[in-house]
Amino acid sequence: MPALNQAELVLVHSPLTGDLIWQPVADALRARGRTVSVPRLAGAFDSTGPYYPRLLDAVTGPLTAPLDETRPAPVVLAGHSGAGPLLPALRERLTQGRRRIAGTVYVDAQWPHPGASWLEAAPPQLARQLRELAENGSLPPWDTWFPEQMLIDEVPDPVLRERFRTGLPRLPLAYFEERAPHAVPDPDHARTAYLRLSPHYEETAMRAEAIGHRVLRRTSHHLSPLTDPEATADALEKLARRFAACPA
Repeated sequence: MPALNQAELVLVHSPLTGDLIWQPVADALRARGRTVSVPRLAGAFDSTGPYYPRLLDAVTGPLTAPLDETRPAPVVLAGHSGAGPLLPALRERLTQGRRRIAGTVYVDAQWPHPGASWLEAAPPQLARQLRELAENGSLPPWDTWFPEQMLIDEVPDPVLRERFRTGLPRLPLAYFEERAPHAVPDPDHARTAYLRLSPHYEETAMRAEAIGHRVLRRTSHHLSPLTDPEATADALEKLARRFAACPA
């Protein structure tokens, strides 16, 4: 099996945020000699749906192994927040594209809901809130869904906070109504992990733990990849080392 430092870490941001959420972690990992990709998903919403296929294309297109590459490096997929439901289909796509998936990490992420829409999988109160927020078929940026103080508490630096807010897209309500691919999480529990960053995602972490996946808990907050990248990089490396130790 290739050594860990040959594995490519693919950090997938939520469609609700920009890629800035992962950039500090990517920089920290690259400084440690890791190969890291941070795909940008914004282009998937440049036209009408279906959106899931274009989101998958945005991640997997650059990662497909060239036909003349006989042993491409393995991939560790890490998805934050709303990227969680994308990870099973990404794993399938990359495997079909001749990239071996060493492991998958759900980072304070929604658990996949194969065959169901985002709104169907969300708590009823949140689903109602989003339908009420929609104007002309589009939702306002994610930071406006909650009291402003929540974002200030998680990203105290006003310059960094403004950079983050600038990258938040307005997404079509149709994306939240679109059914996710039927792909399911990797059944090999040794290759699936949940990195819980905030207490808000404890219930999801417990769900993953209950079905046998490894859970690593940090006492932090949901946007800590942006504000505490070194600690987030440490946690990802710890999980990636466990993947590397698993039989191929």
